[in-house]
Amino acid sequence: MRKRLVAPVSVGAVVLIGLGAWALWPGEPTVTVPDRVCADALPGGAVRDLLPERGEAYKEDYLWGSYSATSVSTTWKCSLSAGGHSLHFEKFLILSEDDYSSDDVSQDAAKPGNTPLSWGTEKGFIEGNTVSLYVGCKGSKGGPILLETHTSVGGDEDHLKDPAAQEEVTALAADLTRFMTARVEYCTAVELPDDAPKIG
Repeated sequence: MRKRLVAPVSVGAVVLIGLGAWALWPGEPTVTVPDRVCADALPGGAVRDLLPERGEAYKEDYLWGSYSATSVSTTWKCSLSAGGHSLHFEKFLILSEDDYSSDDVSQDAAKPGNTPLSWGTEKGFIEGNTVSLYVGCKGSKGGPILLETHTSVGGDEDHLKDPAAQEEVTALAADLTRFMTARVEYCTAVELPDDAPKIG
């Protein structure tokens, strides 16, 4: 009888050892996002919510332009990636209504497939995987200037068709736009809402 018990116990021990080894086998690493990203311009928590929890390590792929506590360079761009997905942030300053105006924003927002955004007196739209926001500012001679920001998601073509994802990316776009508005010479007098733009 004793010999009959040896075999089942031994097999059971092998199975337990195998399960333990499987549990300890290294899988995809956890993605770690800093508390502030894009050279401290944006909150890392919001970015963390939009990137996968595991996979390829977090990277700030490239950063164009610069900023200080009170100013930002004319062209600014930052791209982040982790776990096979990416986020892209851009800021431009449109100095002439001949190039692009508030009326153009409204026309683009109304195009089929686009989703309009309203943000106090400011506006924008979602097109594909990109949230675009526009802030009206005044030039040195009093003429209208537009601050333009783009926040886009890469790695999943249909990502921004999901309403929850639209809200998350639009809120992050608002963070970017508030940060830039406070540092663009012509736009610092503009007061933006504390909440995110209204979708639709």
